[in-house]
Amino acid sequence: MSAGHTPQTDARSLTILAFSATAGVLVEFYDFFIYGYAAASAFPDIFFPRLPPTQALLFSYLAFGAGFPARLIGAFVFGHFGDRTGRKFSFLLNIVIVGITTCLTGLLPGYATLGIAAPILLVLLRIIQGIGLGGEFGGASSLLAEFGADRRSRAFWMSLASLGVPLGAMAASGVMLLMSKTFATTGWRVAMLLSVFIVIPALVARYRLADSPIFERLKRQEQLAALPSLSVLKEHRNSVILVALVVAFMTMDGYVMGTYFISFMRFAGIPLTTTAVVLMLGRVADALGVLLTGPLADLCKRRMAGYIAIGLATALSYPFVLAVLSKRIALVIALQIPISFFGIGVMHGLAPILAAENFPTKFRYSGAGISISLSGILGGMIAPPVLAGVIGQDVFRRWYYVPILYAVYCIAAMLALYFMRETRDVNLRDLDLAAPEFADTERI
Repeated sequence: MSAGHTPQTDARSLTILAFSATAGVLVEFYDFFIYGYAAASAFPDIFFPRLPPTQALLFSYLAFGAGFPARLIGAFVFGHFGDRTGRKFSFLLNIVIVGITTCLTGLLPGYATLGIAAPILLVLLRIIQGIGLGGEFGGASSLLAEFGADRRSRAFWMSLASLGVPLGAMAASGVMLLMSKTFATTGWRVAMLLSVFIVIPALVARYRLADSPIFERLKRQEQLAALPSLSVLKEHRNSVILVALVVAFMTMDGYVMGTYFISFMRFAGIPLTTTAVVLMLGRVADALGVLLTGPLADLCKRRMAGYIAIGLATALSYPFVLAVLSKRIALVIALQIPISFFGIGVMHGLAPILAAENFPTKFRYSGAGISISLSGILGGMIAPPVLAGVIGQDVFRRWYYVPILYAVYCIAAMLALYFMRETRDVNLRDLDLAAPEFADTERI
């Protein structure tokens, strides 16, 4: 794919790139969410049958959470090669790793067959899957940002780096809904194996990609960093931390609503089929949020869009939990849609925008990947096990921990937004010409 010089050629190139990025992210997060759903419903009995129910659920979430620090490792590894040798190779390899490990997990025998080796292998495969996923966002956000650098609709194209997340979650929710009667026993295995039918076309689409003209220019001029994944932490550490704290709210919201609430609703007496419908509708709202993020971020600036999305999602978490406990399904759906639209969808769209616009080209793959992966640890890895541990099965008396958790993440994210520089009017090429500290100096 060439970058071209005319608007028509640029639009065609960006469309192909957006499809490639979306298809790859879709398959990777389809795998990711199927794993999360299985951790909430199937893994306690299959891989931790000798533990009490609350402990079995906690260990299932810890196995799920093992993928998050692995994503950070993957962000370092793929970020290094993405910023040193080119975006394409890293972008291809990570989807292969995720696809293979997901299929192997679907074939993995349980504790009854392998004993203690079963949960050990489950965690090992999860770690390898996380390493592959760690290279995803750096590649998608870098390529879309760099190919769309000169377009007025840059925010829209960058936001599409996250569109595959809700689409993958929708596919996972749809499969869980279709297999709701058998999902907790054998259906989750079939769901994981089905991912192979998405991996192949996504691989073909990515194979046609090329590196961006901005990156190729730096490569020809020998201006690339020798150790980008380490140098970005030295030269742009504040940007890494701030982006991670903002996006951590989204990952917390996404994994609390998308994985933890499967078990919360089950303990509240809501059938899995109903839960799957609620999740599906939430993912539709998530996708719409991503699509509308670009115009919203340009209309009211990046930081203000973040304030609005985080504040609304936090405020709605309180009545949402009460609606679940009272089994008022219509109200649950009515609240889940805006929570998913703002807290997950809009923030999903903002994540690649903030990540790509806070790092120069020679650090963009590694900086964006490390920031997003760190947010996964802060939000996705920590939040579900914490709620599972402090609430357990006593959802009717300890429900208040959910809105408290939202409030904590809200405060941290809003403080990070306050100290983050506004990037709506930043020219990406100016980042390459500026001093190394450029991304860290406006407010800190």
